[in-house]
Amino acid sequence: MTFEPLSVALDENGIKGFIKRYHFKTSEKKDIVMLYRQLHPRVHASFHHVIEGDTVYVVVTLGDAFDSFQDSFLQKGEIQKAFIIDCLGTEMLSLAYEEVDKKIFEKTGLYVGSYVFAGSDKMPLEELAVVMAKLGQKIVKCNESFVLVPKKSVVFSAKLHEKRTEKHSDCANCSAVSCPMRKEPQKKSSTSKSGSKRKKGLIHLYTGEGKGKTTAAIGLAVRAAGAGRKVIFSQFMKGRQTSELSSLSLIPGITIVRSDKELGWLRRDDDEQCEAFRIVHNEILDKIIELIQAGECDVLIMDEITYPYNYGVIDKKKLEDLIDNKPSGLEIVMTGRNADELLADRADYITYMEKIRHPYDRGIEAREGIEF
Repeated sequence: MTFEPLSVALDENGIKGFIKRYHFKTSEKKDIVMLYRQLHPRVHASFHHVIEGDTVYVVVTLGDAFDSFQDSFLQKGEIQKAFIIDCLGTEMLSLAYEEVDKKIFEKTGLYVGSYVFAGSDKMPLEELAVVMAKLGQKIVKCNESFVLVPKKSVVFSAKLHEKRTEKHSDCANCSAVSCPMRKEPQKKSSTSKSGSKRKKGLIHLYTGEGKGKTTAAIGLAVRAAGAGRKVIFSQFMKGRQTSELSSLSLIPGITIVRSDKELGWLRRDDDEQCEAFRIVHNEILDKIIELIQAGECDVLIMDEITYPYNYGVIDKKKLEDLIDNKPSGLEIVMTGRNADELLADRADYITYMEKIRHPYDRGIEAREGIEF
């Protein structure tokens, strides 16, 4: 067989998408990037194909780098790193599929339809040898689990079409219903009291090390109020007045819920201070729940909520119940660094703000009207 090379490189956006798709924590990004950089130079992605009538038969391989790299971590008992490598292989195979489609279109002017993989109902394993023979390979190497060797190799067939067809998406049928990548079927929108049609309320999470989480939440609050929605803008961990409060308080439809008590920086080893934070945060939470139950909230923003949740200075169970049992039409926005997995699992949108550069690193303090 004569194999043609394929490009399977992941850029920064590709890494971010990978983390979301495979449900990794943002804290694992450093390990993921390190493993990818070690692995990628060893990967030799290529493919071979033959066409019979309106059907194309394809074999794709990433080479044996994944097998040896993954086995080295398994032998050391580093299971999570071995798992990351396996997922990186699956992601690179997805990139390889896109490249295969492009190359076949360039050669034939035809679009590749949905893939039929070896081991599926339409191509049982018993037919694998026959398909490989079509591709010019008489010997088929599989491991004890009937997986092709190298492991990151696949065989599939597909119909060729004159027009582009809708292809199958793994995300559409994924069982992880809270995954931000999941594609839900469209639902009929409900009608509000004002007569305007509104869809089911979703949950947003703005997290990461970069600037802009609160700013994004403020923008959404202003937009929602402009559409006639009742917005609750709540703040946690913040006692001092911040500049956005002066503007938000002037906008009809926005209610601010926070405490003016300035408790300073939380010292987690100070039990008395932690209890003071806990009391304040639970009071804010109770007020939010009261307004929701009274029908006074269409959009709830909980600014910096990740910190009290992570540090245990809020009633976690009550917060989780608020999110899990929210009214159908309620939109929730959460902000803060280092979002806990339990909060991330509940989010329909996750936006990760990455810090590339920040003036604070050069000793420039926060500026009024910009940072606060």
